[in-house]
Parts: sequence; structure tokens; C-alpha cells
Amino acid sequence: MAAHFAFLKKPLAREIAVILLAKLVLLMGIHALWFSTPATLKDERATIGQHLLGTSTALPEKPPQ
Repeated sequence: MAAHFAFLKKPLAREIAVILLAKLVLLMGIHALWFSTPATLKDERATIGQHLLGTSTALPEKPPQ
């Protein structure tokens, strides 16, 4: 088993291994923060149309008489 990790005796190989391990930990942390919960899918066509076209789905107010 010790023969598998013999390359870690070299300083450059040790530094590369530490950097790769740090990157792996950072990527897992980012995934846990932002991508762990699934997005809820719902019909947002009216909301998107309102934002794009500037139309309102609410009833217009009646003018005062």
C-alpha cells in the first residue's frame, strides 16, 4: 500500500495533491450551498409575460364618477 503513495515524497507532487484536495473541498462546498435543493417547477408564463411585455394581469381600476 505504501508503494501507491510513494510519489507524495516529492515536494511538487505533495503541493499538487494538496491543491487538488482544496479544490475538491471548495467545489463540494459550492455545490452544497447553491445546488443542493432542487428548483421548484411551476407555470410562470404570466409572470414572464408581465415582465417582458409590461402587461398587468390585474383588472384595471374604474375611473371615478
